[in-house]
Amino acid sequence: MWHSAAPVLSIIIVNYNGGDRFVRCIASIFEHPPEAPFHVIVSDNASVDGSADRVAELYPAVDLLRNDTNVGLCKAFNRGRRRATGQYVLSLDNDTRVLPGALDRLMGFLATNPGAGAVGGRLLNPDMTLQRTARGQPSAWNALFGRRAVLTRLFPGNPFTKRYLMLEQTDATEPFEVDWSSMAALMVRRDVLESINGLDEDFFVYWSDADLGARIRRGGWKIYSLPSALIVHDESLAGRKGRPSTRMIVDFHKGAYRHYVRNQLRGISRIPLMLVAFFGLSLRAACIIGYGHCAQWLRQWRTLPR
Repeated sequence: MWHSAAPVLSIIIVNYNGGDRFVRCIASIFEHPPEAPFHVIVSDNASVDGSADRVAELYPAVDLLRNDTNVGLCKAFNRGRRRATGQYVLSLDNDTRVLPGALDRLMGFLATNPGAGAVGGRLLNPDMTLQRTARGQPSAWNALFGRRAVLTRLFPGNPFTKRYLMLEQTDATEPFEVDWSSMAALMVRRDVLESINGLDEDFFVYWSDADLGARIRRGGWKIYSLPSALIVHDESLAGRKGRPSTRMIVDFHKGAYRHYVRNQLRGISRIPLMLVAFFGLSLRAACIIGYGHCAQWLRQWRTLPR
């Protein structure tokens, strides 16, 4: 139920044309609320599908912030963060569904573990399989062995994937420490979030959560994954048919470069490695975009009358 007392938990959701998934996300919070007082803040990036209006009508208690344009995840989240007053702040994607007890378990973990600055829920696909969004430290090998990379699908047990996706924790039932966890369901102490000034707005969407994790850990805090806090993540963008947009591909690679340069490069080798990363990621992005255009052309060619 909704609490009128000062909130202990502030839930921030950035929405951009979330449709039915977004409405179901909000519904799941009120169907499975925490016991402590909470409030929900939505930062809407100029959605044109009516999803923000539907939530405003169905859930008037939601604090709806309307951005004039699509300002991206980070700027929209920070706008919601500045409205947050809870002791804990939960970042929640608009295509998630909270399962019973998840919010209380996340808050309870932070309350009883003073060294933890943030804790992520265990994200599940709609078929209840694990999404593997608790991560180790990224490296250049992620270009070949990332979560959705072809080589990871072909060789799922390779050491690079095992380390990055923390495969040894697949069946974990107890909390475990991670380098970073997806912002699709990440709870952070508000004072920790404020101490690092929230998300870095130089990122648009991709890799902002990896950057957040790096800055939290540099502040002396630990980050954990909590297997008992279950949240379903529909991953609507990733699940849409067809190739990713050019904008998504470019933003992903720009974010990867920015995170690598800011959080992993040190010492005299910094400048040459920056150049290697820039050209390597640019080439990778160009190949993916080119492949997508070629595949689309081939599909269209095959439909031409003979």
